[in-house]
This record gives sequence, structure tokens and C-alpha cells, in this order.
Amino acid sequence: VGSGSDSSIGMYIDEVFVGDERAAGQRLLDIESIQLLRGPQGTLFGRNTVAGAVNIVTRKPENGFSGVLSSTVGSHDLRQYGVIANLPIVEDRLLTRFSYVMREREGYLANDASPGQRGNNEDGDSWRAQVLARPAESLDVLLSVDSSKDNTCENMFRVVDGLLFAGVTDPDRSAWDGPCESDRDAGAASLRVDQRFETMALSSITALRETKTSFLTDRDFTAAPILATGLNSDERIFSQEFRLISTGDRALNWSAGVYYFQRRYTQETILDLGPGFLGPGNRNTVTATAHTETQSLAAYATAEYRITDAWRAELGLRYTHEAKDLEYRQTATLPIPGFGVVAPFEDKTDGGEWSPSFTLSYHLNDDAMLYGRLARGYKSSGFNTAVSSNPSRIAFDPEFVTSYELGYRAAYLNGRLRVDGSVFYLDYESIQVADQDGAGFFIGNAASARSFGAELQLNARLNAFVDLSAGMGYVDARYEEYGVRSGNDLPRAPRWTGSLALDMHAAVTGGELFVAPEIFYRSENFVDSANTPQFAQPAHTLVNLRAGYRHNDGWSIVAWGRNLTDERVNLGGFAVAPLLFAVTTSPPRTYGVDLRWEF
Repeated sequence: VGSGSDSSIGMYIDEVFVGDERAAGQRLLDIESIQLLRGPQGTLFGRNTVAGAVNIVTRKPENGFSGVLSSTVGSHDLRQYGVIANLPIVEDRLLTRFSYVMREREGYLANDASPGQRGNNEDGDSWRAQVLARPAESLDVLLSVDSSKDNTCENMFRVVDGLLFAGVTDPDRSAWDGPCESDRDAGAASLRVDQRFETMALSSITALRETKTSFLTDRDFTAAPILATGLNSDERIFSQEFRLISTGDRALNWSAGVYYFQRRYTQETILDLGPGFLGPGNRNTVTATAHTETQSLAAYATAEYRITDAWRAELGLRYTHEAKDLEYRQTATLPIPGFGVVAPFEDKTDGGEWSPSFTLSYHLNDDAMLYGRLARGYKSSGFNTAVSSNPSRIAFDPEFVTSYELGYRAAYLNGRLRVDGSVFYLDYESIQVADQDGAGFFIGNAASARSFGAELQLNARLNAFVDLSAGMGYVDARYEEYGVRSGNDLPRAPRWTGSLALDMHAAVTGGELFVAPEIFYRSENFVDSANTPQFAQPAHTLVNLRAGYRHNDGWSIVAWGRNLTDERVNLGGFAVAPLLFAVTTSPPRTYGVDLRWEF
């Protein structure tokens, strides 16, 4: 939406903040685990976020030479090749690890205006290298470097309503007479130093990341020269974190840290109105150029105290001071109201907020506990830095949320059955909302919103051959005060969700056979705050399946299918009423085969 906005959910790779899911879009082949934290975060590590954090943990260098070769082929000319190599140089002292992956896939969306051209494809590669030095038994130094490149025709829509709707209802057909180009080049380096002492451990994480993006695409999704949009951006992020944690199992366990974050971002946004909109011989190219700089400094601490053998209390506190500076200008080739010149100006925001959290837990026994958590979250104010038809909407206010959660976690039958249930309530103040103004998007503020619901997750070992995982959720998320949209559902918040997965496996000569079906359900929901009927996502069920053979010598072959029932639903919407209502659609049924050799 703009270079001056923050994400609600923070994405991390090995505890290094990389932004939102787009910033973490590199293909990581060598993943050890994915950690999910729900609700306001910021008292344990990293950057402050209001809705949660996702930390992708990659595998680290280790002793012994080992590696992986992998290949995938599938429908829509999917091809993926990957390699992982673990190369120790000096045992226990100097270890390295390297991974590379390349992925290509033909687009799902056919262009009726230019037969043979397809959109929403994949074409890119990524690599990651790590060097782990251990100068002493108590000291680890890890250097990580990664890079990724993508060159695609992505995020293409199809018209489903409006004056420009041609009656095509096939989810795999659209039309564009203009460009469809999207390039992304990202690189990063981080240095982590872990020093262990007798009763505590000190960590330092220094990170640099640069991402360059360029795209130019047709945005009327017809064969007429009406509208095209583009963006060129250069983002540079530097962060430094120092974290001290207690070690061992004591009545009082604690952690504390300081975090510095700097983001410099240059964004050039292009809105091109062609003769199909303005009449023969007329074209208006509107260009908005914005330079933003974010400086954030925070201190945080968490302490957990064992009151008795059953009762534990945890208190977390964070203070974040954040300043953002903006330089903005907008030019236009024609003086058209709403798509004209905005004189150069500067703006800034500067402020600080406390983010506390408190958790109280009661352990019924070694395998069951009840807990309650109260947390306050904060997302800073910012700027809309794309093309603006209303300069007064460039700045938006901070968002606040108070989160209440009660939960129960237990293990039964000697750990063969695990239950995790919770109820929650979220109270938003001045919630930031992505909206649309003509052909452009912007962030504004609703006065208030609330969300409440419940979740239940079960994991069971049914017998020696079958594992089961099942989940169910209910949520009621609405805007309370938002003008004519008061009472609307929050975007992408289905009332009901459900999942069921089985992992069935059996030993055979030389290895193991397995079959793993998955079923996911989502009830009806909307993809925008206006709850536009044309953009509604109907209730749907997705079915996936994996089946294969793993040999004891390390090689495996796996056949897979995703969205086997070919459910097609809206993922996003774009409207220039009454001309067009356009949507981007979920992928069709896909299938393929994975080959893998671990040595």
C-alpha cells in the first residue's frame, strides 16, 4: 500500500526481522521448523507487531559431510531443482552449509488479448550460505548470507463485473493489452554472536537487507488501453539487537534486550491513464515519488516467576520509540482533477508507546495447564506513499489493540493425545484499514473494531501406523465504528474454519510407504473492508494429498496433489466503479512428483 506502513504480522528468518510475507518471499529449501506466535508481540525478541509473528528457523551447519539433492516436476510445466550441502572445515570449530533452489512454473491465467501469453507464473531462484565458527566452547559466531531473484508476470486479475465485463466467467481467462512485468531482487547478511556464561547467555544479532522491486502491469484487464500501474522501489533495512537471558531452571527466569531498526525506502509509483479512458490521443502519466526513513529504538524485558509448583506468572514490557520522515512529490502530464500534481512536501511522525503483557498459568499436573494472557499491542502511524488523488489521506494514525486470551493445554494417554484450546477477545482502537480511492489504494483508520472467538487443536497417535491432526475455529470480527461500514466483517475473517489431516505410514522392505491426506474448510468471508459482494470468498473446502515411498538409504519419491476438487475462490479485489470489478483467483488443481536423495 505504501512505503510508510508497517505489517501487522512480523516475518522473521532465524529471528531476523524481514518485514511481511512478501519480504520473506524467497524460497527457503533448508527449513528446520516454523514458529508461530499469536497476538501482540515484542517482549521476547525483534520488532513490535500487533497480530503475531512467524519465525522461520533454518538448519544450521553441523559436523559431518551431508547433503540433499531434490527435484520436482508437475502440472503447468512446474520445475524445481534444489541442492543442500553441509561442509565441515574443522570439526566442531568451523562449519559451513549451503542451499540453492530454482523454481519455474507456467502461469495459470491465459491472456485473451495476446494468445500464448500467461500471467501469475513463477520464475526465480534463491541461495543461502552459512558459516558457523566456534572459537570456544561457550562462543558461537554465525554468519548468514542469502539472495533471491524473481522475474514474473504476477498479481494479475480478471474482470467479473462492471461496464467492462465481457461475460467471461472462466477463472483462468483474462485480458491485458499492456505490460505484465515484475522483477524482484533481494539480498541479506546477518551476523549472530552467542556467548554463554554460567547463569546467563548474551546474543547479538546484526542484520542488513536490501530489496529492489520493479513492476509495470495492465490494470484494466481488457484489450483496451485504459489503465496501467507500476512501481519501482529500493528498500534498505539495518537492525541491531542485544539480548540477555537467564539460563537453567530457576524460580525466576528472565530475558531482556534492546532493539534498533532503521529502514530507508524509496518508492516511485506510476499510474498511467490511456486513451481508452481519456479519449483518442490523450494520456496522463501520474508519478508519485516518496522517500521515507524509519528509525525505531526499543527496550524490552520478560520475567517468569514460579509462584508455587502449580502457579506461574509472566510479565512482559516493551517501550518503542519510532520516528518516520517523508519526502513526497507527485507529477502528472495532464492537469486532471484527482490525478494531478501534488506539490513537493515533507512530513514526519515521532512518538513512543508502552506494550505490556501479563500471563498467569496454573498447572493441573505435569501434562495439563490452564492459562490466561492479557497484552497490549501497538502499530505506529505512517504514510500512504503511492499515487494520491487526495493528499489529505497521505498520513494515517497509529493502531492499538488489547488482547485477552484464556486457554487449556493438555496431553493424555502418555502423550498420544494432545489438546490445545483457547478463547480470545481483541479490542481494536483506531485500527488501520486498507481501502481504495479510485484506481489507488491507501491506509486509513476506523474508529474501533473487535474480534472474539475460539480455537481447538487435537493431535493424536491413533496407532503405530496412523497420526491424526484436527482443528476447528470460530471468530466474529467486525468494525464497530467505521462510518457506513460499521458492522462490516473484517477482511479475511471467516466465521468457521476447520482442518483434518492424516499421516498413514507402514514399514515395507527397505523403507516406508506413506499416505497423507489433508482437508481444509473456510466459511464465507470478504477480502476487503467494504465487504464488496463481487469480491466475496464463498465457503469452500480444499483437499490435498501426498503419497510416496521413503527408502532407508535416504532417497524418496512422493506424488502430490493440491486442491484436488479444483475449488476456485477470490483472493483479492480491485474496483474502479462502475467501470470494472476485478479479482485474483486461487490456483487450480495442481499435481506433481518430488524426488529427493539425502546423503
